[in-house]
Amino acid sequence: SSLVPSGLTAGDPHGFSAGETAEIVLRDASGRSLTRYTLSMTGPTMGDIVSELNGSGLGNYGDFSLDDRGRILFDANPDVHGAVISIPSDSTNRFGTGRSFSALSGLSGIHAGLSQAEVPTSIASGGGLPRAFLSDTAAVGEIALGRADNRGAALLVDGLQSEIDFGKDGMATLERFASSLLGSTGTAAAQAADSFADATARRTDAVTRRDSFSGVNLDEELAQMVVLQNSYSASARVISTIEEMYDALLAMTA
Repeated sequence: SSLVPSGLTAGDPHGFSAGETAEIVLRDASGRSLTRYTLSMTGPTMGDIVSELNGSGLGNYGDFSLDDRGRILFDANPDVHGAVISIPSDSTNRFGTGRSFSALSGLSGIHAGLSQAEVPTSIASGGGLPRAFLSDTAAVGEIALGRADNRGAALLVDGLQSEIDFGKDGMATLERFASSLLGSTGTAAAQAADSFADATARRTDAVTRRDSFSGVNLDEELAQMVVLQNSYSASARVISTIEEMYDALLAMTA
């Protein structure tokens, strides 16, 4: 199951065949691609995969390791804090079971199953959450399901306070995970708004520079027109004077 860690150790065979690859992309907090690497599954064990990742360009931005639950973790360097791993393409198939490297590693969280999470129909339709439990040990004549039984509600409270395995996001209570999710979403939205404002300012500046370089300045064009008009008038007077001189010379020779 995607919701259950693989439990593999560094010495376990990874089970991927030669020629199977997985493209891994590292992006910073703003979504910009820092580097990418095509994992070729060299070596026969999970530890060899971790060593390949650390020896690639991805290793310049952080460290890969295998935790005690069999998941591959990525610890980003302080200068790229918030960087995340994505796996856009993956052709791997472990021992022909259909389980890919993306699903086993837990690096991207895409196989965490949260996209298919939903509230049961019986609860969403207004049926409510059952608070009592049916006692399968009740003897004949004893109450097996009572109104005063609140064990279901107590288990719900305990469940909200207990830690759950969220894959690449580690172990956390549901409340803490929800707070972290909403906080990261708000941060991402703020960063996207800042990036949009910065891009808009850059575009406006570029348009202004373009217009100032290639656009028409009416004052300059009017000044040039006046200069040309004065030059034309001066040239016309010169031509008129020369014509009068020729006429005078022709009259003298006649």
